[in-house]
Amino acid sequence: MRSPEPAFDLRAALSREVRAAIDEFSTSADDPAALHRCRVRLKRARALARVGRVCAPGLAAVFNDSARSTMHALARARTAAALEQAALKGAKKADKKSQAAALAMVAKSLESARLAVAEDAQSVHAAMRDLLALAQVWPEASARQIRKGAQRIARKARIAFRHGAGSHDPERRHEWRKREKDRAYAALLLDDAWPRARRNKTGDKLGEALGEERDALLLMAQIAAEPGLAGDEKAAARALTALNRRRAKYARRAETFGALLHREGA
Repeated sequence: MRSPEPAFDLRAALSREVRAAIDEFSTSADDPAALHRCRVRLKRARALARVGRVCAPGLAAVFNDSARSTMHALARARTAAALEQAALKGAKKADKKSQAAALAMVAKSLESARLAVAEDAQSVHAAMRDLLALAQVWPEASARQIRKGAQRIARKARIAFRHGAGSHDPERRHEWRKREKDRAYAALLLDDAWPRARRNKTGDKLGEALGEERDALLLMAQIAAEPGLAGDEKAAARALTALNRRRAKYARRAETFGALLHREGA
């Protein structure tokens, strides 16, 4: 029997997020901030598709794979911009002038790399139009199905938290970050249809901390592989020391907000 509760309009919400991604990309495809907003919209759409997996598992798998491929096409420019910003933030917060100078040099090197990245705008735009077509044929989901899909996302976030919190494994931390983003986006977009405590502010703070930690880790790996980004080996070592301090700060912050979010089963 169909649930008497009013169902969340998944098809409309999913279509809205993909349209917003297309708009962001169409208006400023060469703007790192617009590319970031575009990718956020696609991440939000993927979270909704995971909620809708219960009523359309095959369609959800195709949508997720297509969205992931589209995001990968945008990733080079976005990653270069994110690492450049991580270097600039690290330079501002560095304890020593030598560390700040080394990170400023890294930022300058990454700026050149970012400007050299050219994405195939036409194919990315076509891929997002295909995503919109998939969103528009999503079957109607009942309130029970929406609730079941949301509970699945919440459960995956709790599992990722248990595995990732306190871990020094970058992949476990990254998996935790991805599952928390899914939970946060789904809770925000479903609003009253989300079956648990939403805790949007705490979720946002957790996501920010895990994101800053991830950017610091990626930048450290890049500097370790290419010390010349900082100028020379000594400068690279100074940059890595400052970045590791920043990474540890945000890792601790993530532990705090993660424990707070999941204390009562969010």
